[in-house]
Amino acid sequence: METLNMTWVNLLRKQYLDILDFYAANKQLFDDKELMKAYQTLLSVTSVEEFKQWRKLLKDYGLSFTDVEGIPQKGNLLGILDDYAEGANDKILSVFIRWKLGFNPEKWTETEQWNRELVDILLKATQREEDVHIVIFPCGKPNAKRWAAIGQDADRLFEVFGWQTGHVEATTGPVSWMFINGYGLDVLRQSGYSIQIRDFGEFDILSTAFEEDSVASLQQFIDYLRMMGELADEQVRFLRKIRPVIYPHPGYFELTQARLDFGRNTVVAKFDSGEEVTLAEGKNWNLNGLTRSLAVQMGAELGEA
Repeated sequence: METLNMTWVNLLRKQYLDILDFYAANKQLFDDKELMKAYQTLLSVTSVEEFKQWRKLLKDYGLSFTDVEGIPQKGNLLGILDDYAEGANDKILSVFIRWKLGFNPEKWTETEQWNRELVDILLKATQREEDVHIVIFPCGKPNAKRWAAIGQDADRLFEVFGWQTGHVEATTGPVSWMFINGYGLDVLRQSGYSIQIRDFGEFDILSTAFEEDSVASLQQFIDYLRMMGELADEQVRFLRKIRPVIYPHPGYFELTQARLDFGRNTVVAKFDSGEEVTLAEGKNWNLNGLTRSLAVQMGAELGEA
Protein backbone atom coordinates (compact mmCIF):
# COMPACT_ATOMS: atom_id res chain seq x y z
CA MET A 1 0.00 0.00 0.00
CA GLU A 2 1.42 3.37 -0.99
CA THR A 3 1.89 5.92 1.79
CA LEU A 4 1.40 9.67 1.50
CA ASN A 5 4.46 11.53 2.71
CA MET A 6 3.51 15.22 2.92
CA THR A 7 7.10 16.25 3.66
CA TRP A 8 8.02 14.79 0.27
CA VAL A 9 5.02 16.50 -1.38
CA ASN A 10 6.02 19.84 0.14
CA LEU A 11 9.58 19.33 -1.08
CA LEU A 12 8.25 19.00 -4.63
CA ARG A 13 5.96 22.02 -4.16
CA LYS A 14 8.76 24.24 -2.89
CA GLN A 15 11.08 23.26 -5.73
CA TYR A 16 8.33 23.96 -8.27
CA LEU A 17 7.84 27.44 -6.80
CA ASP A 18 11.61 28.00 -6.91
CA ILE A 19 11.59 26.96 -10.58
CA LEU A 20 8.87 29.48 -11.44
CA ASP A 21 10.65 32.31 -9.59
CA PHE A 22 14.10 31.45 -10.95
CA TYR A 23 13.18 31.26 -14.63
CA ALA A 24 10.93 34.33 -14.41
CA ALA A 25 14.05 36.25 -13.36
CA ASN A 26 16.45 34.48 -15.76
CA LYS A 27 14.61 34.24 -19.07
CA GLN A 28 17.88 34.53 -20.97
CA LEU A 29 18.51 30.88 -20.05
CA PHE A 30 15.77 29.95 -22.50
CA ASP A 31 18.24 30.59 -25.30
CA ASP A 32 18.90 26.92 -24.58
CA LYS A 33 15.98 25.51 -26.60
CA GLU A 34 16.02 22.13 -24.89
CA LEU A 35 15.86 23.79 -21.47
CA MET A 36 12.94 25.95 -22.63
CA LYS A 37 11.13 22.88 -24.02
CA ALA A 38 11.65 20.99 -20.75
CA TYR A 39 10.35 23.96 -18.74
CA GLN A 40 7.26 24.43 -20.90
CA THR A 41 6.52 20.70 -20.78
CA LEU A 42 6.64 20.76 -16.98
CA LEU A 43 4.11 23.60 -16.93
CA SER A 44 1.76 21.56 -19.11
CA VAL A 45 1.91 18.35 -17.03
CA THR A 46 -1.57 17.29 -15.85
CA SER A 47 -1.12 13.69 -14.66
CA VAL A 48 1.32 11.31 -12.99
CA GLU A 49 1.99 9.59 -16.31
CA GLU A 50 2.75 12.91 -18.02
CA PHE A 51 5.11 13.81 -15.17
CA LYS A 52 6.96 10.52 -15.66
CA GLN A 53 7.20 11.25 -19.38
CA TRP A 54 8.58 14.69 -18.53
CA ARG A 55 11.31 13.04 -16.45
CA LYS A 56 12.21 10.85 -19.44
CA LEU A 57 12.41 13.99 -21.58
CA LEU A 58 14.88 15.49 -19.09
CA LYS A 59 17.02 12.38 -19.45
CA ASP A 60 16.93 12.63 -23.25
CA TYR A 61 18.06 16.27 -23.02
CA GLY A 62 20.84 15.54 -20.52
CA LEU A 63 19.05 17.55 -17.83
CA SER A 64 18.09 14.82 -15.35
CA PHE A 65 19.47 14.58 -11.82
CA THR A 66 21.92 11.87 -12.94
CA ASP A 67 23.35 14.30 -15.50
CA VAL A 68 24.84 16.25 -12.64
CA GLU A 69 27.05 18.50 -14.77
CA GLY A 70 23.95 20.02 -16.33
CA ILE A 71 22.63 21.32 -13.01
CA PRO A 72 25.17 24.08 -12.26
CA GLN A 73 26.21 24.75 -15.84
CA LYS A 74 22.72 25.38 -17.23
CA GLY A 75 21.01 26.88 -14.19
CA ASN A 76 19.05 23.64 -14.21
CA LEU A 77 16.58 23.69 -11.34
CA LEU A 78 14.53 21.17 -13.31
CA GLY A 79 17.16 18.53 -12.60
CA ILE A 80 16.80 19.19 -8.88
CA LEU A 81 13.03 18.62 -9.11
CA ASP A 82 13.82 15.40 -10.98
CA ASP A 83 16.12 14.40 -8.11
CA TYR A 84 13.43 15.10 -5.51
CA ALA A 85 10.92 13.05 -7.51
CA GLU A 86 13.18 9.98 -7.70
CA GLY A 87 11.58 7.19 -5.66
CA ALA A 88 8.34 9.08 -4.97
CA ASN A 89 5.29 6.83 -5.29
CA ASP A 90 2.26 7.65 -7.44
CA LYS A 91 0.28 8.86 -4.43
CA ILE A 92 2.89 11.50 -3.63
CA LEU A 93 3.13 12.56 -7.26
CA SER A 94 -0.65 12.70 -7.63
CA VAL A 95 -1.06 15.06 -4.65
CA PHE A 96 1.75 17.26 -5.96
CA ILE A 97 0.26 17.45 -9.46
CA ARG A 98 -3.25 18.21 -8.17
CA TRP A 99 -1.75 21.08 -6.18
CA LYS A 100 0.19 22.24 -9.24
CA LEU A 101 -2.95 22.27 -11.40
CA GLY A 102 -4.85 24.34 -8.86
CA PHE A 103 -1.94 26.60 -7.95
CA ASN A 104 -2.93 30.25 -7.67
CA PRO A 105 -0.36 32.83 -6.46
CA GLU A 106 -3.01 34.86 -4.63
CA LYS A 107 -4.44 31.78 -2.92
CA TRP A 108 -0.92 30.71 -1.97
CA THR A 109 -0.38 34.08 -0.27
CA GLU A 110 -3.62 33.60 1.68
CA THR A 111 -2.52 30.11 2.73
CA GLU A 112 0.80 31.44 4.00
CA GLN A 113 -0.98 34.16 6.04
CA TRP A 114 -3.38 31.63 7.57
CA ASN A 115 -0.40 29.42 8.37
CA ARG A 116 1.32 32.28 10.27
CA GLU A 117 -1.82 33.00 12.28
CA LEU A 118 -2.16 29.32 13.18
CA VAL A 119 1.47 29.26 14.35
CA ASP A 120 0.68 32.23 16.63
CA ILE A 121 -2.20 30.26 18.16
CA LEU A 122 0.01 27.21 18.76
CA LEU A 123 2.69 29.33 20.42
CA LYS A 124 0.15 30.76 22.85
CA ALA A 125 -1.38 27.34 23.51
CA THR A 126 1.99 25.82 24.47
CA GLN A 127 3.39 28.73 26.48
CA ARG A 128 3.81 28.02 30.20
CA GLU A 129 5.95 29.12 33.10
CA GLU A 130 7.10 25.68 34.22
CA ASP A 131 9.39 23.62 32.02
CA VAL A 132 8.72 20.19 33.49
CA HIS A 133 7.25 18.60 30.37
CA ILE A 134 8.10 18.46 26.72
CA VAL A 135 4.82 19.30 24.99
CA ILE A 136 3.97 17.83 21.59
CA PHE A 137 0.70 17.70 19.67
CA PRO A 138 -0.87 15.81 16.73
CA CYS A 139 -0.43 17.65 13.43
CA GLY A 140 -2.11 16.62 10.19
CA LYS A 141 -4.91 14.25 9.28
CA PRO A 142 -5.99 11.74 11.98
CA ASN A 143 -4.40 8.84 10.09
CA ALA A 144 -1.13 10.69 9.42
CA LYS A 145 0.57 9.48 12.63
CA ARG A 146 2.53 12.70 12.88
CA TRP A 147 3.14 15.01 15.81
CA ALA A 148 4.99 18.29 16.22
CA ALA A 149 6.73 20.51 18.75
CA ILE A 150 7.04 24.28 18.57
CA GLY A 151 9.16 26.99 20.18
CA GLN A 152 10.81 26.03 23.46
CA ASP A 153 9.75 22.38 23.11
CA ALA A 154 11.35 21.99 19.67
CA ASP A 155 14.52 23.61 21.03
CA ARG A 156 14.54 21.26 24.01
CA LEU A 157 14.22 18.20 21.78
CA PHE A 158 17.28 19.43 19.91
CA GLU A 159 19.18 19.90 23.18
CA VAL A 160 18.22 16.47 24.54
CA PHE A 161 18.31 14.27 21.42
CA GLY A 162 20.17 16.35 18.85
CA TRP A 163 17.25 16.12 16.42
CA GLN A 164 17.32 18.80 13.74
CA THR A 165 14.95 21.71 14.30
CA GLY A 166 13.29 23.42 11.38
CA HIS A 167 11.20 26.55 11.46
CA VAL A 168 7.75 27.84 10.65
CA GLU A 169 6.68 31.43 10.16
CA ALA A 170 4.67 33.28 12.81
CA THR A 171 3.37 36.81 12.20
CA THR A 172 6.45 38.10 14.04
CA GLY A 173 8.98 35.94 12.20
CA PRO A 174 10.38 32.38 12.24
CA VAL A 175 10.04 30.12 15.29
CA SER A 176 11.55 26.70 15.99
CA TRP A 177 9.55 23.73 14.78
CA MET A 178 9.94 19.96 14.63
CA PHE A 179 7.82 17.21 13.11
CA ILE A 180 7.85 13.92 15.03
CA ASN A 181 7.09 10.62 13.33
CA GLY A 182 5.93 7.36 14.91
CA TYR A 183 9.52 6.25 15.51
CA GLY A 184 10.31 9.50 17.28
CA LEU A 185 7.22 9.20 19.47
CA ASP A 186 8.30 5.72 20.60
CA VAL A 187 11.75 7.08 21.45
CA LEU A 188 10.21 9.93 23.48
CA ARG A 189 7.95 7.56 25.39
CA GLN A 190 10.88 5.34 26.34
CA SER A 191 13.30 8.18 27.05
CA GLY A 192 12.44 8.81 30.70
CA TYR A 193 11.57 12.45 30.00
CA SER A 194 8.12 13.78 30.82
CA ILE A 195 6.24 14.00 27.52
CA GLN A 196 2.84 15.66 27.41
CA ILE A 197 0.66 15.22 24.31
CA ARG A 198 -1.94 17.95 23.83
CA ASP A 199 -4.63 17.54 21.18
CA PHE A 200 -5.60 20.87 19.60
CA GLY A 201 -7.89 19.28 17.01
CA GLU A 202 -7.38 18.54 13.33
CA PHE A 203 -5.10 20.95 11.48
CA ASP A 204 -1.90 20.98 9.49
CA ILE A 205 1.04 23.35 9.26
CA LEU A 206 3.01 24.18 6.15
CA SER A 207 6.68 23.94 6.97
CA THR A 208 9.11 25.22 4.36
CA ALA A 209 12.11 23.72 6.19
CA PHE A 210 11.95 20.58 4.07
CA GLU A 211 15.60 19.65 4.48
CA GLU A 212 15.47 19.95 8.28
CA ASP A 213 12.21 17.98 8.42
CA SER A 214 13.77 15.13 6.43
CA VAL A 215 16.91 15.07 8.58
CA ALA A 216 14.87 14.99 11.81
CA SER A 217 12.79 12.14 10.40
CA LEU A 218 15.92 10.07 9.77
CA GLN A 219 17.40 10.90 13.18
CA GLN A 220 14.25 9.71 14.91
CA PHE A 221 14.28 6.49 12.89
CA ILE A 222 17.93 5.84 13.73
CA ASP A 223 17.39 6.52 17.43
CA TYR A 224 14.45 4.10 17.35
CA LEU A 225 16.69 1.40 15.84
CA ARG A 226 19.38 2.08 18.43
CA MET A 227 16.78 1.85 21.19
CA MET A 228 15.45 -1.48 19.86
CA GLY A 229 18.94 -2.94 19.66
CA GLU A 230 18.13 -5.30 16.80
CA LEU A 231 17.16 -4.53 13.23
CA ALA A 232 14.09 -6.16 11.74
CA ASP A 233 14.44 -7.59 8.22
CA GLU A 234 12.33 -4.76 6.78
CA GLN A 235 14.57 -2.14 8.38
CA VAL A 236 17.73 -3.84 7.12
CA ARG A 237 16.30 -3.88 3.59
CA PHE A 238 15.55 -0.17 3.83
CA LEU A 239 19.10 0.63 4.92
CA ARG A 240 20.53 -1.40 2.04
CA LYS A 241 18.40 0.13 -0.69
CA ILE A 242 19.63 3.70 -0.33
CA ARG A 243 19.70 5.11 -3.83
CA PRO A 244 22.55 7.31 -5.08
CA VAL A 245 22.50 10.89 -3.85
CA ILE A 246 23.84 14.11 -5.31
CA TYR A 247 26.58 15.76 -3.26
CA PRO A 248 27.71 19.29 -4.25
CA HIS A 249 31.43 20.08 -4.40
CA PRO A 250 32.83 23.51 -5.29
CA GLY A 251 32.34 23.71 -9.05
CA TYR A 252 30.88 20.24 -9.61
CA PHE A 253 28.42 17.64 -8.31
CA GLU A 254 29.17 14.05 -7.31
CA LEU A 255 26.78 11.10 -7.49
CA THR A 256 27.53 8.69 -4.64
CA GLN A 257 25.97 5.89 -2.61
CA ALA A 258 26.26 4.63 0.97
CA ARG A 259 25.00 2.22 3.59
CA LEU A 260 24.74 2.56 7.37
CA ASP A 261 26.53 0.41 9.95
CA PHE A 262 25.32 0.39 13.56
CA GLY A 263 27.80 0.02 16.42
CA ARG A 264 27.16 -0.08 20.15
CA ASN A 265 27.08 3.70 20.42
CA THR A 266 27.73 4.89 16.87
CA VAL A 267 26.23 4.99 13.40
CA VAL A 268 28.73 5.08 10.52
CA ALA A 269 27.96 5.91 6.89
CA LYS A 270 30.13 3.84 4.54
CA PHE A 271 30.33 5.27 1.02
CA ASP A 272 31.08 3.37 -2.18
CA SER A 273 34.30 5.36 -2.52
CA GLY A 274 35.61 3.63 0.61
CA GLU A 275 35.16 6.74 2.75
CA GLU A 276 33.65 6.22 6.20
CA VAL A 277 32.00 9.04 8.15
CA THR A 278 30.53 8.85 11.65
CA LEU A 279 26.91 9.99 11.40
CA ALA A 280 26.08 9.71 15.10
CA GLU A 281 28.01 9.09 18.31
CA GLY A 282 25.77 8.99 21.35
CA LYS A 283 23.50 12.02 21.07
CA ASN A 284 26.01 13.93 18.92
CA TRP A 285 25.21 14.07 15.22
CA ASN A 286 27.51 14.87 12.30
CA LEU A 287 25.27 16.42 9.67
CA ASN A 288 27.70 18.35 7.53
CA GLY A 289 28.54 17.98 3.86
CA LEU A 290 28.15 14.48 2.50
CA THR A 291 26.35 13.03 5.53
CA ARG A 292 23.73 15.79 5.36
CA SER A 293 22.97 15.03 1.71
CA LEU A 294 22.59 11.38 2.68
CA ALA A 295 20.36 12.19 5.65
CA VAL A 296 18.03 14.41 3.61
CA GLN A 297 17.55 11.76 0.93
CA MET A 298 16.97 8.93 3.43
CA GLY A 299 14.66 11.04 5.55
CA ALA A 300 12.45 11.79 2.56
CA GLU A 301 12.08 8.07 1.86
CA LEU A 302 11.04 7.15 5.40
CA GLY A 303 7.46 8.30 5.06
CA GLU A 304 5.68 10.99 7.03
CA ALA A 305 8.21 13.16 8.87
